[in-house]
Amino acid sequence: RVKRPPSPLCPQIPPLPCSRLPYTGETMVKARLGLLMLLGAARLSIASAGAALLVVSMATLPQETALSEQSTTKTVPEVAERGLLFASMSSPPPPPSPATPTIRNPDPTTLKWELTFHKCTWTPSNWNFLWTVNKPQKELNPECTEYRVGYLTVPLDYDDSTVENEISLELRVSAKLACSTGDSVEPCPVIFYHNGGPSSNDHSGTSNKNYGGRYDTIGIAQRGIGEDDYWLHEQIYNGTFDADGNINQNSFLFDPYKKFPVDKSGNNKNLADSNSWPQHTQNACRGYQAQVEQGIHPPKNWYLDPEEDKQEIRDKFRFADVAMRDCVKDEHWKIELPGQGTGKPANFLDYVGTHLLARDIDRLRESFGAEKLSCYGFSYGTAVCSTYAAQFPDKLDLFVVNGNVDHPGTTDTYQTNVADAFNQLATKLLKICNNAYGNSTCLGSRDESPAEHFERTTNEIRTNPKFRFDTTESKEVFKFPVGFIYDMFASVRGFDAEDSALWIETLDAIKAVVHWVNAIVNMPDFELAQVIVRHAISDRNLSKWIPGLPANRPGTQPGQSNPYWICGNSDWHATGTCKQHRYHWLYMSTTTAINSLDYANRFSWLQTAQLTEFLGQKYPPFAVYKAINDGPKYMMYPREPTPCVYGFRSGVKGIVINSLYDGATPYINAKTMREGMSSTALVTWQGIGHCVESATYDTEGVAKCLRKVDTYFETRGATLPIDGFTCRNSKQIVSLEEQARENFEATPTPEDLTSSSHHAVCLSCKNLAEKDPTIVCQFYSGGNDPDRPCRDCDLPEICIDELLG
Repeated sequence: RVKRPPSPLCPQIPPLPCSRLPYTGETMVKARLGLLMLLGAARLSIASAGAALLVVSMATLPQETALSEQSTTKTVPEVAERGLLFASMSSPPPPPSPATPTIRNPDPTTLKWELTFHKCTWTPSNWNFLWTVNKPQKELNPECTEYRVGYLTVPLDYDDSTVENEISLELRVSAKLACSTGDSVEPCPVIFYHNGGPSSNDHSGTSNKNYGGRYDTIGIAQRGIGEDDYWLHEQIYNGTFDADGNINQNSFLFDPYKKFPVDKSGNNKNLADSNSWPQHTQNACRGYQAQVEQGIHPPKNWYLDPEEDKQEIRDKFRFADVAMRDCVKDEHWKIELPGQGTGKPANFLDYVGTHLLARDIDRLRESFGAEKLSCYGFSYGTAVCSTYAAQFPDKLDLFVVNGNVDHPGTTDTYQTNVADAFNQLATKLLKICNNAYGNSTCLGSRDESPAEHFERTTNEIRTNPKFRFDTTESKEVFKFPVGFIYDMFASVRGFDAEDSALWIETLDAIKAVVHWVNAIVNMPDFELAQVIVRHAISDRNLSKWIPGLPANRPGTQPGQSNPYWICGNSDWHATGTCKQHRYHWLYMSTTTAINSLDYANRFSWLQTAQLTEFLGQKYPPFAVYKAINDGPKYMMYPREPTPCVYGFRSGVKGIVINSLYDGATPYINAKTMREGMSSTALVTWQGIGHCVESATYDTEGVAKCLRKVDTYFETRGATLPIDGFTCRNSKQIVSLEEQARENFEATPTPEDLTSSSHHAVCLSCKNLAEKDPTIVCQFYSGGNDPDRPCRDCDLPEICIDELLG
């Protein structure tokens, strides 16, 4: 129903003055020429044949729009009572922004820069580099790169027929202007970067290559993403420099990004930081309501064995299903809609999918007037770039996807993808175990491969009574969890997997547990064996009970503590429950919310359990173990999917690159991505690790691949690599001990061993001394007796006194 417009023919409604609508800088006012056809029986007579009317769509008006200089300012709801708005055809639309927006001077209605600062070096200087708002004087010869931080305004939903389109988000954007300067005449090409996750934010745009200043780079804090701690806490100085290049040390802007959160609209929800959620939301998303109100409980042990714990796995899925339903309907995710009153609010979780991120990226491109935008994505960033390629192929310039995500795009294929990746990862790890340790043993023997030895060990845990306990209260049987050993493989699944030390540390840990299990099996005293196993399950530091097990998990940062542990309490012997597993698991995260929308297909918890069990017909238990933990939340996610399309655009030219052994995004994904984008070239590194970016053991092999990417960008896409180009491994992963041995044999001076860990030095020196009696190893174990020789290389406190030979 449309009310009659103001007109001289309707004297009961005062006419609107014929003056132009002032532009408020909030939104673009869309207009179209035409005749107005009224609904109902009323007709509008036009007094003059030459008259024309501009019909202004109310849906595109800013929230507050002045009707004329003489009239009172009306808000949109007030204006709605007056019906359709009219303006004179002769009123020219005012230019709201620069005639040609650029990345330095964008359209302020969509992108507004809030902070400009620089990263500078100069000579002479006391600084390696400095973050500063004010550039050093020209006399100091500074070399500075300019950075910008601002906000991009986007609608909650791009469907302009919905009221959700009227809700705005203001997403933080960061840019590194390495190409464009204040003197730039021609616009510089821009690369949009996404570092993956979903967890990385706008820092992606400032932390990656600009290829010798040929490109500006930019990134966005996508919907639901939290802060990135990588450089947010840098001190950005706001003072001025004296003639010697000194600056007031107290002039810095402490934590400047606290002033500029990832979103300032208040409508965005931080999915990455559960501590920022209200307590009732945390309780719902941890399943507390499910336990209290419905009496449904999580499994008593989280390290589940796909072979023996089928019922516990079903219980886990059932609990996860109820917990997620409680979580997604929590009040925290709701957004009140304009004009809805107490009506149905929007749920923020429905508007975080990658298909909307692609729209946000194109809104970003439009804001600075670029005809095209290049996109470089790592890991989940490959989904971002390929979705952008599918939606806006004519707006995409250069294209690189590195470490490619699952391509078919259904939750069940995603779970299979996880199992396949973990299977390849564990198989490769055990193969390294066979080759990396030289003359010493890893697992197995001359007659038994590491894989066979590992399988025999897990079967011993399942069947040997020394690993089973009758609980005193629940009267259930508690088993040493085989899944704990499977979980150890996960250390080499992420971005850090290209660090060979991580693989060796993981192998050392698995080797220590396997040897310990065999020692328990062969222990003649049954009661003593059970006492040891019982303490191992209870202790918060498993290395106290398993000789050779590292004190911390692989990848632990120096000065931090992250030991291996199973239950970490002794209550399990009475109740059969590992409490920390039961009460602290979170069923909502950035990855869950975003990926679940991207992938189609939803299943009940029972169907999910059945499909997971079916994986056991194709994959070994350690591969199914990972699928149990990674796939089901997507398969049962209670919000409807908004599937996106990854690529499938034949005209897009670019590079698809992957390592052969990627525990997070298996190589088959790269093959599928390449098939879907037939104009791209596939580049393969024969190594291991998630994404091709660096490798401590094979820098030459990685460099060959990355040179292809560099050339592609440096020539503005003119030079694509040969499709199927393979970067061969220049070196394989070896243990620290074997690396020390190789170093000594190449340059036979014992000092070469000092670059390895103390544990490796101790072992290597002993092995070398057995072959060469002229070598003397002298260590001490950290006490007051520096002459005490090293007798036990597994002691963590051993350090080097001196190395003679």
